[in-house]
Amino acid sequence: MSVSRLVATLLVVILALQTGCSVSPLISNTDYQASVGRVAIVSINEQPDIAFEGFSRNKAAGAAKGAGTGFIGCMELLGQGSCSGSVCGAFYLLWLGVCGVSGVVGGIAGSAKAESSSEVERAEDRMGGHLSAESIQKSLGDELILVAQARGTNLALPDLSQLPPSGEAHDYRTFSGKADTVLEVALTHAGTRGSGINPPLQLTMTAHVRLVSTVDNSLIEEVDYTYGGASYTLQNWSADGAKRLLRGLQAGYIALAYHIHDSLLMLYPFPDRNPNAIGLFVAAFGLAPEEPPTRGQLTGDKLFGEIFEWARSSGTRPTLRWQAFPRDADRAAAPEDMAAVRDVRYDLIIAQERNMTPGEIVYWREGLPYNSHTLTQSLKPDTRYFWSVRARFKLNGRDRVTEWGGVNLPALEQFTAPSTSSYRFKTP
Repeated sequence: MSVSRLVATLLVVILALQTGCSVSPLISNTDYQASVGRVAIVSINEQPDIAFEGFSRNKAAGAAKGAGTGFIGCMELLGQGSCSGSVCGAFYLLWLGVCGVSGVVGGIAGSAKAESSSEVERAEDRMGGHLSAESIQKSLGDELILVAQARGTNLALPDLSQLPPSGEAHDYRTFSGKADTVLEVALTHAGTRGSGINPPLQLTMTAHVRLVSTVDNSLIEEVDYTYGGASYTLQNWSADGAKRLLRGLQAGYIALAYHIHDSLLMLYPFPDRNPNAIGLFVAAFGLAPEEPPTRGQLTGDKLFGEIFEWARSSGTRPTLRWQAFPRDADRAAAPEDMAAVRDVRYDLIIAQERNMTPGEIVYWREGLPYNSHTLTQSLKPDTRYFWSVRARFKLNGRDRVTEWGGVNLPALEQFTAPSTSSYRFKTP
């Protein structure tokens, strides 16, 4: 790395940190949680935005023609093959995006740097064996119901089919005899993002959620949550009958379901919303990591990142340590509530890094009794990991959770955990 490049990178990191530290976010109002009563979970049957990014265009004079041919051929595969289960609905949703990608890939094939035509065709063919015409949105709704049942939420389960899309909000007053509150969910985006020729593409999914009172159909809360999963090339996503993509989609539905439920029905936002400086060029929002420390903002630069962005753990079964809850700043900001906090425990989540994004979850523990934990199973040596932690406790007899910790506000409020904004370490 040249001196000028290093200086430029440092300036970007410092600016990002200063920008984050200058923000003092508002505390979300969660008083409604005590009176949600019986909750009905409803999914909206609408077509999400499909956006497969990262494939170069105009690489050859015949790219447009090749793109059209690739799209038509891909669409002809619809209806062939069979499968069952909620994952198939998710795959059907993304197949429309894959068909769009297939045409773009055809344009890339003529480039000397791109994959050969036959290789691209084989990759597309491998994506074609897991199609289904099942409902797209039902997959997320089903996962959300499973999470709510596991958490002990008072669910109302009326005999309801998926609601159709509507230009106006649905009127849930007719539900009042069966439910007090409706948790309405719709997947609004699914796809990948990346750049360059045959780049690693990160799977992303966004859900739009509304909480509505059935008494007067008033809107209680409305929010979007985003899942950012692993990154692989198109060939890797489609390999072995697209098993990796299917696993990625299912992981996204599970992560979104847990995040939606806990954020809307159990969240107690940190009373102190300010970032805490925890090391060189980095701040923490939430419970800050103490061991191993997290360094710097994630830039993706190989040399800079190896030195400054991935702290080394003590071993492949490291002891992780973080701030205890309530923090002193929380007690100062909300002394009455913090004095009433009981039975504090912690949830810990760790994912292996895949192309600078969080891949599969390799470690997940809920209800840890202390603000430190020695892993009970070994991680891979010389491997990078994203991790995060949150507090779980009782307040006035109710189970509550804080946000997952991270190095910026979106990690605290918008993204499922872990994300690229979570804490990081690498094993020796």
